[in-house]
Amino acid sequence: MSELERLQQSELPAGRQRLREQHGNLLRVAEYCHSGYLQAGDKRKALEETMALSTQALASVTSQLSSLATAFLRLLELQAARLRRLEADITCVAQRVDIHKEKVSRREIGTLTVSKRLPSCPKIAAPPSPPVLEPYHRTPLSFSALDGVGHGVKVRRGPTGGISVSPLSPGSPRVQSPLSQLWKIPTGGVWEPQTRPWSLSQL
Repeated sequence: MSELERLQQSELPAGRQRLREQHGNLLRVAEYCHSGYLQAGDKRKALEETMALSTQALASVTSQLSSLATAFLRLLELQAARLRRLEADITCVAQRVDIHKEKVSRREIGTLTVSKRLPSCPKIAAPPSPPVLEPYHRTPLSFSALDGVGHGVKVRRGPTGGISVSPLSPGSPRVQSPLSQLWKIPTGGVWEPQTRPWSLSQL
């Protein structure tokens, strides 16, 4: 027998029966105290006896109520735990039903589909030998390769180390730059001024 059944079948009915008995005992104690007080010659002593009997009877009733309330609260806790277990079982069953419905729906959707075959493609194979790479050769930079590109003028070195400026169009006359009279570029590429005097009218 489980604790819940024991509380429902034995403890709670027994507690209720004891409370009914205490109710009858309280009525008999009240009648005894009433008649004893009326017939007693010493009222003070009769009153003290009545107070002692009332206190004892009420203490007994309070103890019975406390034990019955404790058993009833334990019964409520056990019933709440059983309800929680039932709720968990119902939730588990509902989840299983949903999973079964999902499987049935997917199976029905699968019957409406058509299998598609992908075309076979040749596999990519690695080359038998790695490609031969050409050796690296360093090419020197040419700083005058783009001198003739654009709409400006072309700068040339003269035989004496000076600079001559000419338009890019082949039909235009060649113009001597005043810079050739003031500066010259040696073979090392460093600009050096001319030693002869010059004036502002030459620019």
